[in-house]
Amino acid sequence: MEIIEEIQRFVQNYSSDESIASIITEEMKKQLEELPHPPNYYYVTDLTNPAQTFFSRLNPEVKKSKELALKLAQGKRLHNLTGGWFRKLDNFIVDEGTIDGFLNGLPGVRGKIDYRVGGSIFELKTKDYLPETPEEIFSSFPQDLEQLAFYSVIHPSKPKINYLVFMENSPPYEFKAFKVTTKEFGTIKSILKNRMSELNKTIETKDPSRLGRCRYYGGGCQFEDSKSCSCENLKPIDTNLLQRSLEINFDKKFTDKLEEIKKESQTSDYSIFTTYEIIAPRKRYMKTILGIDSPYREEKLDIDKYKTCLWSSVKNFQKKYDMELSKFDKQAVIESQRESRTWIGFRWLNLKSSIHKEGQIVPYLLKVNQLSNAQYSTSPNGYYLAELGLVCAAYGKSKGLIFIIYPNLDELVQVFQITYKNITALTKIITERIDCLENAEKNHDLLSLPSCPKFMNENGECPLMDECNSIKGKGCTS
Repeated sequence: MEIIEEIQRFVQNYSSDESIASIITEEMKKQLEELPHPPNYYYVTDLTNPAQTFFSRLNPEVKKSKELALKLAQGKRLHNLTGGWFRKLDNFIVDEGTIDGFLNGLPGVRGKIDYRVGGSIFELKTKDYLPETPEEIFSSFPQDLEQLAFYSVIHPSKPKINYLVFMENSPPYEFKAFKVTTKEFGTIKSILKNRMSELNKTIETKDPSRLGRCRYYGGGCQFEDSKSCSCENLKPIDTNLLQRSLEINFDKKFTDKLEEIKKESQTSDYSIFTTYEIIAPRKRYMKTILGIDSPYREEKLDIDKYKTCLWSSVKNFQKKYDMELSKFDKQAVIESQRESRTWIGFRWLNLKSSIHKEGQIVPYLLKVNQLSNAQYSTSPNGYYLAELGLVCAAYGKSKGLIFIIYPNLDELVQVFQITYKNITALTKIITERIDCLENAEKNHDLLSLPSCPKFMNENGECPLMDECNSIKGKGCTS
C-alpha cells in the first residue's frame, strides 16, 4: 500500500470551513489587487550573481556537476536541520518568509528570507570554511552580504540590524554569526535597481560585459566547467558602494547562543527529513546520494505569486481574529515534536470558535492547486491529507487545516479542517519510514526504499525509472 493511501486511513473526518474560506477569499482579493506582479521578475539571489543568472537563461541545458549538486543538497539538509535550532531562539517569528519588492517601491524583485527573529532578518550560509573577519566576507562572500542587504531594503519594515550566520558544512558544524547594520538604505536600493536594469539590458542584447564576473568563477560553476560562459574576460563586481553602506561586526554572544542550542539538541545524526522526502523517499535518494535533480517543469501559473498572497492573507486573518501564537505557545509547539528527524515549516495558528473560545493550537498547510475541474475542489486530495497527517503525527496533534487556492477556478479558496485518529500509530509510520531512509542511504541501496507514488514519476521522465522498475514489484509502475 502506498503511504498516501496508508495515511488516508487515519483520517477520521474532514469538513469545509466556509467562514474562514470567505474571510481568506476577501483577503486574497486585496492581496492580488495590491500585488500585480510583472510577467517577469527576479529573485534576490538572481541579482546577487547576475552573470550566472544570465548564463542560466542563455544555456539552460547545462547541468550542475554531480559534485556541485551533492554539495547543494548537503547545504539544504543542514538548513533544514538548523531550522529547529533557530526556532528555539527568543522572539522567533518565522522561517522561509517570502517578501516582494512591489510593496516597497521595488517592483520586479522577490525573495525568501531564512528566518526573522524579533525585528531582524537572519540568513544562514553553509561553507567549507568560516570567515574570520568582515574583510574576508567582503572578499570571499560578497553575494551573501548583498542578499541580506537587499532583503533589508525590500522588507516593508526596513530592518536596520540583521544577521549573517555562517556554518561549517562538516562536523562539528561550527557557527560564526555577524551582525550586519545597513547604514545607507538609499545606496543599497540604488545597487539593487541598477543590478535589475543591467540584467534586463544584458538579456535583451545578449552581451554580458556589463554584469561583471560570476561570483563562483574558479570555485565550482557548471558554466565554467563546460566552458559555456565568458567570465574569464569579465571583471569582478565592484563592492565599494556595498562596503560603504554596511557595518559588519562579529557577534560572539549570538554565536555562543547558537552553539549552546546545538549542544542542547543532542542530535547524534545530522540527517533531517521533510514530509515530501518521507512520502517520496527515492526522490531524496536521487538528489542526496546520486546528485541528480528532477526534470525541470515549467509552471503554467505564477505559483509564487499565489503562495505569497495566500501566506499573507492567512497572516492577516490570524492578526485580525487574535489567532496568532504567543511566545509560550510557540515554545510549547517546538517542545512537542515527537520525531526530531523531521523538518517542517513552522505554520501554526490558535484556532478559535464558538466551541473552543480559548482556541486550539493546530498546524496548517498552504497550497496552490492548478486543477481546472470544479468537482475535484470539494475535498482535499490524498497528497495534502498525507502531508498534513505527517505534520500532525510529528507533533502529536489530531487536527489541522489546509488552505487551498485554485487559480484556474476563478481563484476559488477552500479551507478544510481535518481530524486524524490514532496519532501514535501514525507517528510510528514516520519513524519506520525515516529508519528505512537512513539505512538505504548508508548502504547505498535504492531498491530497499518504498517506491514513490506513481504520479511523481514525471510522466515516465524520472531519471530513476529504469533502475526503480528493474525488479518487478519494486518500482512505481512495475
